[in-house]
Amino acid sequence: MKALRRVVFCQLIACLICTVAALAIGGSAAAVSSLLGGAVCALPSFLVIFLMYLTRNRAASPLGIFVFEFIKVSLVILGFLSVALFYKELNWLAFILSAGVVLLSHVFALASRE
Repeated sequence: MKALRRVVFCQLIACLICTVAALAIGGSAAAVSSLLGGAVCALPSFLVIFLMYLTRNRAASPLGIFVFEFIKVSLVILGFLSVALFYKELNWLAFILSAGVVLLSHVFALASRE
């Protein structure tokens, strides 16, 4: 569980770094787009970790993990669609780059295991 918390922490840090970089490079619209891109990927991960914590003894089966990952992927897709449809000032480059960095940050979090 500690490694999973580290993954979510790294995703949130990556989201904030991307947002600050987008603010410095592209302005406030790019920063908001970057924040939304990171949040679309980081918040479902946080929710799944929280659900796994709540059901830590009952959902330790492969089926439980599959269901949680299905929920996470569904929420990410729904988040992408929602932002694309409802945020009219979306800066696509900042949005996609931030989402990509946040989605790949788990590699660095798991590689830095103690």
